[in-house]
Amino acid sequence: MSEPSQQVNFADKETGVKSHPIFEAVKAGLLIPVQTLVETQGLPVLTLRDDKGHTPAHWACLGGHTAILRYMIENKIPIDEPSSNELGARPIHWACVNGHIAIVDILTQAGVELDAVDNKNCTPLIVAAQYGQTMLAGYLMGKGARLQLTDKDGDNALHWAAFKGHNELMRLLIYSGFNPRQKDNFGQTALHLACINGNITAVQELCEQDGVEIDIPDVNGKTPLQLAIGRKHDKIVNYLKKEVQTRNSILPRIDCWAIIFGPPGNSKGALLFFLVNVVLWGYPMYIFKCFPLTWNELPIYHLTFIFTNVVMWICLYHANTVDPGFLPRNIPEYDLAIKQVAHFDEWKQGQNPLSRLCHTCRTVKPIRAKHCRVCNRCVKEFDHHCPYIHNCVGYYNRVSFTGVCITMTLMGLQTIYFSHYVLSIEGMSWYQIDYLVGFGLLAFFLLVASCIAQTSIYHAAVNLTTNERINFKRYNYLKDGKGAFYNPFNRGLKNNFLEFLHLRPGMREEDVTLLGVHVV
Repeated sequence: MSEPSQQVNFADKETGVKSHPIFEAVKAGLLIPVQTLVETQGLPVLTLRDDKGHTPAHWACLGGHTAILRYMIENKIPIDEPSSNELGARPIHWACVNGHIAIVDILTQAGVELDAVDNKNCTPLIVAAQYGQTMLAGYLMGKGARLQLTDKDGDNALHWAAFKGHNELMRLLIYSGFNPRQKDNFGQTALHLACINGNITAVQELCEQDGVEIDIPDVNGKTPLQLAIGRKHDKIVNYLKKEVQTRNSILPRIDCWAIIFGPPGNSKGALLFFLVNVVLWGYPMYIFKCFPLTWNELPIYHLTFIFTNVVMWICLYHANTVDPGFLPRNIPEYDLAIKQVAHFDEWKQGQNPLSRLCHTCRTVKPIRAKHCRVCNRCVKEFDHHCPYIHNCVGYYNRVSFTGVCITMTLMGLQTIYFSHYVLSIEGMSWYQIDYLVGFGLLAFFLLVASCIAQTSIYHAAVNLTTNERINFKRYNYLKDGKGAFYNPFNRGLKNNFLEFLHLRPGMREEDVTLLGVHVV
């Protein structure tokens, strides 16, 4: 398998050769200058080729300039001519590089073949796989793209997705009917290519598929494990060795390390660090040193401290164990959405029926939901994944998580007061190691807890999640008619807190969409 040749051509688009003004206008997506050039120089200007052999249609498709492309179609300009170079890519291939579904839809409606190939036999679906364009791949398959087609090396879209490490796209392709056991001309399966690339998640996904062999050699006698060893992908090597042992063993393997410290990528380290410090250092210091010295003088403070601890443990247990809002997987609506792609004709309006799909969970995400890469699940009103509770923060545990942060902050302040009181009795023995360690740990936990507590309260006050605040540019429902940030969920301080505490229902998705349309 060789790297996609399109990358070389696109990287060379800026050259020292002065090109015709039509190419600069098309690249910039400026329709009026294009029309002006046509009026002054005639329609043939739209059929010129640059120094690399590409037409203006290529550049319009690469940039996603629908207005210019429609102008070409209205004037009967050829929009399916291959580049006059070694690769011979067509405009539809260039549209697939950047995942422009609307462009591909316009091209196919104008008669361009959905399975058009370049000189390396790459179809639009294969190009989409090379560049990780998951939604475009779903569109192409929904429109009827042939899955069995391969390039000249015998690699299909799944081979490329595995080689490039596009995990979500890989899951969609397997779900849509691609065979993970299929070999290319070099005798390599998708697993071989994932091991070459070094993507551990892709390797794990493929090994979990029924019938996938992990010790099958290619034409050079190399197994996936040998390929990973040769490229020093240590995580993949360790995983495949364990997988071979598991498959060859008649007894189920028990991974004690994963049980105690969590599976790879979802470690319990942060939670265990907190528990060990509190249980093995904090509480012994309080019980054996602070409590005997200060109980008689500060009984109310101690009762308050104990009460805060009880509330903290209750909130921590709830935040850690409760379902944060995991969405159901493998739902019928997902299959229906995939099937409806072929009948959806509103791409030109910017609408995308695939944008809400999660191909890992095979579900349709409602507004404000997001897939957590750590938990590998879609979460309702996803906020963030917190390692200190070893769980996602979502719709059903956001209150208890905020409770954990607030109570930890209060406990930290109470501990500072107790420490000061004890030191005033015993003297300022700062050289004692237990005080030095204690104040260091206390400062760390207090800083983390107080910052997160303030952030959580602020987000509750304005009715936003951490994910939405950080990634608001990705979500159209957080933009007004001019594209500026707009929060449709903010209904005032009182109502926002009531909704956060589940004492008032949230806004319906229909209401949010309506607001987004009318805000200017």
